[in-house]
Amino acid sequence: MSQLSIQAAPDAVRPVDLLLVEDQVADMLALERALVPLGQRLTKVSSGEEALSHLKETEFAVILMDVRLPGLDGFETAHLIQEREPERRIPIIFLTGATREEAPVVRAYASGAVDYLHKPLEPEALRAKVSTLVLMHRELDSLRREKQALELRAREALEAERRQADRYRSLVEATATLVWTKDAQGRATEDSPAWREFTGQSEAEHHGFGWMDAIHPEDRERSLAIWEQAIAQRTAYRAEYRLRRKDGVYVPFSVRGMPLFEPDGRVREWVGASIDMSALKRTEAELREAVRLREEFLSVAAHELKTPLTPLALRQQLIRKELKGALTPETAERLKRHLDAADGQLRRLAALVDSLLDTTRISSGRLPLRHERDVNLAAVVRDVALGFEAQALAAGCPMEIDAPARVVGRWDVLRLEQVVTNLLSNALKFGAGRTVSLRVEETQEGARLVVRDKGIGIEPTFLPRVFEKFERGVSERHYGGMGLGLFITRQVVEALGGRISVESQPEHGATFIVELPREAPAGSPEGGSR
Repeated sequence: MSQLSIQAAPDAVRPVDLLLVEDQVADMLALERALVPLGQRLTKVSSGEEALSHLKETEFAVILMDVRLPGLDGFETAHLIQEREPERRIPIIFLTGATREEAPVVRAYASGAVDYLHKPLEPEALRAKVSTLVLMHRELDSLRREKQALELRAREALEAERRQADRYRSLVEATATLVWTKDAQGRATEDSPAWREFTGQSEAEHHGFGWMDAIHPEDRERSLAIWEQAIAQRTAYRAEYRLRRKDGVYVPFSVRGMPLFEPDGRVREWVGASIDMSALKRTEAELREAVRLREEFLSVAAHELKTPLTPLALRQQLIRKELKGALTPETAERLKRHLDAADGQLRRLAALVDSLLDTTRISSGRLPLRHERDVNLAAVVRDVALGFEAQALAAGCPMEIDAPARVVGRWDVLRLEQVVTNLLSNALKFGAGRTVSLRVEETQEGARLVVRDKGIGIEPTFLPRVFEKFERGVSERHYGGMGLGLFITRQVVEALGGRISVESQPEHGATFIVELPREAPAGSPEGGSR
């Protein structure tokens, strides 16, 4: 309960109504003089009958009433007031000029009075009592208005909830979703128009466990077992089954149900939804077909690209033989430079074709591996780096190699060369003008290869996708490539039983870390031609 302080009401506070019931003119004047300083509206009457008539039109904060009145006395008037609504809550102060006897006081409080004052009245004490009652009236009036506002908001919330339920019901009916309820044991006890509309079952056929008759016979036993397990464990029900449409066609559905609990923890009922998955299944089939066609295209394109490489290489050999004939040294030198450039383009084209072929092999799960014993990773790194010396010199990238003499394991040496080649090529491409380092370490499980550049780095948003197929973190216009190198690298490393990770920040280079087990994992692919 809030604490009420007695203070003068501010001007902005609207005055309240006080009812003065007194038949003696002199006493009424004294009462009026005492209360006028409070600034409230005073209604003056001289009888109980007049008081009751005013109560029909005005809500009074306080009633000050003489006990001895003509006609109805104060006690009788108070009794009638307390029988009415909402006047019963009005505080009454009785006024009397009689001697101080206990019996009238008891009768006054029994009539609903809050105080019993003797004449002549003490003005300051009277004002204090009335001021307190006025403050209480204002507090109660404020609470009453708050209650009315809360009731209004509650009605509005209920109406909004009803409208939301109507919208939800309309939405459910407009979509391929069947919303349902079941009792604690999984029985249908309420009608489901949406279910009956889809399955063609009657309300009687749907009742109890009859709803399960619409499930495909091959899925029914499994679905029932899942239901029984969910009911026993009081956990969510999740299942997929085919549901018979009213035209007899079975449609795939994904079903989810949740238990609703009583306060004591018992399951009250189940609510759930069955979602038509036929459109999604069709989309998945279309996507699988699109992927198959794309992989087929890549395979065909790669073979078509590789077809002219052999005759082109033979023609180069013929040109080289012709160069041994009667040509001037200057002409011979120019032709040799042209052929060297063509050789570089041929190697680049062959690498591209090999990447495309590897991509199709990986996608079909046919990446060939040939495990060999005592493959020296340190030697592989040094050999690959030697082959990149000219490219590193052209890119202005000094190469630093930190490797022991031998770090051996049972690996595919050609695939290891492919991994080192892809990582080193990447480092030289994106770290141009700065040092590129390669480090080989022997670990307890096998070996670790670390390739680090100090180039442009990788954006944080791209890091999670850096090893995905066809993903590129930079413009092809500036750096070239098809986004297959790191994808193939990860697939090869994982096929060897290892893992690859990357650490990078923009403008601070990138570090690729390859961890390899010393022995190939059981069941890893073996053999196969390249």
